Amino acid sequence: MRRLSLARALPLAPATAFTVTPASAAEPQQTATQQASSADIDRLLEVMDMRSMLDSMLKQMSEVQEATITQAFGGDLSDKDRAEMSDFMRRTNAKVHARLSWDRLEPLFSRVYTQLFSRREVDAMIAFYGSAEGQSILKKSPQAMALAMQEMQPLMQEMMADLKTDLDKQLANRKP
Repeated sequence: MRRLSLARALPLAPATAFTVTPASAAEPQQTATQQASSADIDRLLEVMDMRSMLDSMLKQMSEVQEATITQAFGGDLSDKDRAEMSDFMRRTNAKVHARLSWDRLEPLFSRVYTQLFSRREVDAMIAFYGSAEGQSILKKSPQAMALAMQEMQPLMQEMMADLKTDLDKQLANRKP
């Protein structure tokens, strides 16, 4: 019964990390005269070092997921179950990394940034993120994210405990 609970609960953590709601679905697209070109967007993504930021974010997400799951379930597991859980998390993380790789996400970011930001806005971001201050902020962004995730860990543990309780109740109430 424990393994079934783990198998259903583990995939929730990575999926929730990327759930966002658009600010407004009615945002107007940029007109051709003010729209940033794909070369402008490529330059911005390069200046922002988005590939490294994504890699860092995925690594941190994996670490937080592992810590949260271990905290929630680790004490209840035998060494064999713990090894199975570790193997499952490794496989899950590999799938997340493959599906959210930069090669897969770069076209998505390019489309979104091209649709959302004007050429002036992209030029302003390139100027800012190309500056010493902008680079410093970009370099500190993974730390800020790590600290925020650390601060969120008790909330995630609480949520995982609630989900585990709900799932265990659901499984206990199943008809054979």
